[in-house]
Order: sequence, then structure tokens, then C-alpha cells
Amino acid sequence: MPPSVFAASPDAPTRPWTTPRFFALLQQLGRLRVISQCGPSTFEALCDVSSFEIAHGFLNAITRDYHWHLALERCRHLRSHDALHARSGRRVLFFTLAESDASPPFLRIYLHREKGAEFDTEIESRFRQAHDELAPGRALTLESA
Repeated sequence: MPPSVFAASPDAPTRPWTTPRFFALLQQLGRLRVISQCGPSTFEALCDVSSFEIAHGFLNAITRDYHWHLALERCRHLRSHDALHARSGRRVLFFTLAESDASPPFLRIYLHREKGAEFDTEIESRFRQAHDELAPGRALTLESA
């Protein structure tokens, strides 16, 4: 696991969460189900996050199927969730990204798994480590990389 994502030891001070740090984590979580909410429109897709860059105030993430362009100034609050899905009753692990703690999330990013499958133990462990910091929600620090 890259040292840039998690603290080196449990006693180390918590590093601030930034959008680039979050996307570095997403690179390690395998297939993802991304649900983007914009007004009355909902976009849902499966993807794997590979490379990304910071340019002109945006985080530009390249996936095999599409590109994301996220305005860093608007990606301000990150939270992780370990919950039961309302309709299916399945356990879901996901992140929400919002413009503030008080704003509804505009992006939900779920760890994907096939129907009936369990989460990969290594991927679940990576999520759990981040979840320890992100479950209460964290303001994202603006950083260029």
C-alpha cells in the first residue's frame, strides 16, 4: 500500500485528506460503482480508477470508460459508510463526496462486488483502514497534489 495514503504507524499524526489522497486510495480498491448526482440527473457506471492529475483547479481522473473532471474547490467533504443497502439488504461499503458537511452528496463511490460475492479481504481491509478516519466525515484540504 503506498505510504502516501495512510499514516506510517498508528501513533503518527493523521495526515489531512485531500482529493488526490482520496483518489490514490480509490486506485487501490478495485472495481467501483460510481453514482453521480447532478440536479435531476443520476449517472451510474462501473470503473477502475487508474491515473489522475491535477491541472487548472481540477482533478482529472482517467478510467477505461470515461474521464472525471472534479473541481477541487467544490470537493470539500468526504465520508465513508459501512451500511446495509435499503432495497437489497446487502452490506455496502462506500464513500460520499459533497460540497460541505451540510450539503447532500453529489458523488457516491461504492466498492463493487458481484451479486452473492463477498468483498475481497485485502480490499475490505484497505477500506476499513480509511473508514476509521472517514466515518465521521472529514473536510478535504485543498492541495494541488
